[in-house]
Amino acid sequence: MHTSDSVRSVMEIFKGQGITLPELPGVYAFWWIAAKAELLAGNRHIVLKGPREQPVDVEYKDWWPKELLYPCLYVGKSTNIKNRFSLHIKRGSPGRLHEPLLGNRKPKPCTSSCQLRFGIEHVFPNEQDPLALIHRAIGFSYRTDFPENAIAERFFEEDRLVGLWRPWFNVDSER
Repeated sequence: MHTSDSVRSVMEIFKGQGITLPELPGVYAFWWIAAKAELLAGNRHIVLKGPREQPVDVEYKDWWPKELLYPCLYVGKSTNIKNRFSLHIKRGSPGRLHEPLLGNRKPKPCTSSCQLRFGIEHVFPNEQDPLALIHRAIGFSYRTDFPENAIAERFFEEDRLVGLWRPWFNVDSER
């Protein structure tokens, strides 16, 4: 799920109005495929709500394993890869969907399914065209070959990859 031939740019996945992905269950990942320095120059702090609603500052670090070709931004699982990809990007919604808050506080996401779009807009708070940035800088890979006990295997694979690849946008706080 993470080789140079398995990661496709978001631009490659969109064909006109269509999306060239399977409508199958699986595990997927979003990758930063542009220059790593550009990502690391973005806003790398986010203030989440922690225990007892207290603010907790989280710093996104260069903590990805060195053997990864690209920094991983998000890992997820879905019953429909194509649909879930679309929900993350929200291609039909131009401009910014999330305005930055003072002090890097996390605003309420427009949906519970747009983690990639939300994360990009947070890391790049001055980007007025986040879809253009996503098209240029984001890659996507997936795996759908879970023939036995698929629900359990997808669950464990997602958790394993989050722990292994350390994606920024999967970080949440305990409450």
